[in-house]
Amino acid sequence: MRRTLSPYPVPENQYFERILRHDPNSLTQLIAATSAGLPPVRDLGSKGLGLYTPGALLDAAWVSLARGRDGRPPATSADLLEILDLYLALDDPVTRDPEGMERWTGYLQRTAHHQGPWQDDPYAQLSRSIAMLDQTPYPDDADNPLEVILPGWDQELLGCSLADYLGIAQLVWACATDHPNPRRRGRFALDWYPVEDYDQFDGLRSPAQVKAVLKRHFVTTKNRLRAAFPADSDPLVRRYTHNPLRSRPLVGGVPGGYLVPVPAAVLGKATPLGLYYTGGDNRSVWGKGFTNDLGKLFERYVGRQLDLLPDAEIHPEILVEVSKKESTKTIDFFVVFPDLVLLVEVKSFRPSERLRLGGPDFTTLLANQFEKPFKQINKSVRLLRDGGHQELAGIPADLPMLGMVVTMEPFHQINTPAHRVALPATEIPVMVTSIGELEDAVTITGTSLADLLRAAYDAEVVYLRQQFPGYEFLEHNAVLEQGWSAIPFTRPRRPRAQDDRVAESGSTG
Repeated sequence: MRRTLSPYPVPENQYFERILRHDPNSLTQLIAATSAGLPPVRDLGSKGLGLYTPGALLDAAWVSLARGRDGRPPATSADLLEILDLYLALDDPVTRDPEGMERWTGYLQRTAHHQGPWQDDPYAQLSRSIAMLDQTPYPDDADNPLEVILPGWDQELLGCSLADYLGIAQLVWACATDHPNPRRRGRFALDWYPVEDYDQFDGLRSPAQVKAVLKRHFVTTKNRLRAAFPADSDPLVRRYTHNPLRSRPLVGGVPGGYLVPVPAAVLGKATPLGLYYTGGDNRSVWGKGFTNDLGKLFERYVGRQLDLLPDAEIHPEILVEVSKKESTKTIDFFVVFPDLVLLVEVKSFRPSERLRLGGPDFTTLLANQFEKPFKQINKSVRLLRDGGHQELAGIPADLPMLGMVVTMEPFHQINTPAHRVALPATEIPVMVTSIGELEDAVTITGTSLADLLRAAYDAEVVYLRQQFPGYEFLEHNAVLEQGWSAIPFTRPRRPRAQDDRVAESGSTG
């Protein structure tokens, strides 16, 4: 890590004072222009730009817009560098924790969950949104039917089709990061995009329609940001908590079009997590129904991914009669390889903010969250080993068994010994794997996924992806490719309406 210019630890009020020396319009415009020209997060360190993380830039923008005063001196690139240096040196609860390794487990929780989402692959995230919510079949006569993610749900929630919503995010991001005029980067204005190209959308046909969606979901103002700034937050962890510029990454009411402080945050609105927070307001009946439906579709989406394996039979959840009066359900999927049985339990939950902050009780929170899936795997193992259950006749009981809990979002460090001691004991080795890892793992070629799984368990890796360098994979995941091909501006360009008419008439003009 680059040595900071500021002595560690820096109190938060010193960081605030340094930001507030500058006019917020000047500083946030500088942040937006700087962020728009940065390489992917994974490449920042190798290019000597380790201070310029999206999280740091977004936090400085929020503080400036929420608490800054107009008319103060403008900011320079050197000023921004000092601000980001102070951000890196900010005080943390680790300085108050008792000596020993335990103090670092909470610190790693905070930093991994704060930085990790910015490193997710946008292609996979956006493709997954539409592949799961639009392209994953769910039968109308299912025992547990969908409640609100029904035909037209996206128009009701988003104000446009899901594909067009993702297309808007792509359009804003592309303009903000790659506009031919460098002075326009870090911004977005509707009149920069030709109206005649709106036919690349599915249903949006005018700037007014796009503006309505932007105002409904993407745009905030200085006044909103001021109101959202916490008055009594813990200065040691405030920066790790939710930044409202992630929920609404465009700033309106500024000259020259919408300001886009961190363009990567725009794409975040179109990911499954972004959609979860957009639709899943659990204070409403609709919001509770949305999160429930998302979980049901996620389970079936995992099944679609497992179906890509060429050398495995996939058996979905089985209802087993354990007595004349009692039946029980197994894990969600049995993946039967020639020499291994993988027991997969799917959970759509994600780390709560308390867990992400890595406080004293985070291991208890972790254990509570994973108690049910671990017990479900244990129960299914016992049912297989007991024998005598005709419903399980198609699942070999004499092969080695491994377990996997697939989550919608990563739980960083969960497979480390320090975290696993807090989790329930299991009768077979069990790994927690994010859907992103699984999407890559099922494209393995030249060998079986069973070989990779055994190697990963033997190595006690934290992430399944740590084993990937030793294997070869297909260039694309077929399910993700199908999703990507449905998004405006990423799918093959459609002929314009006038070109269609020319082709139909056979005229050459």
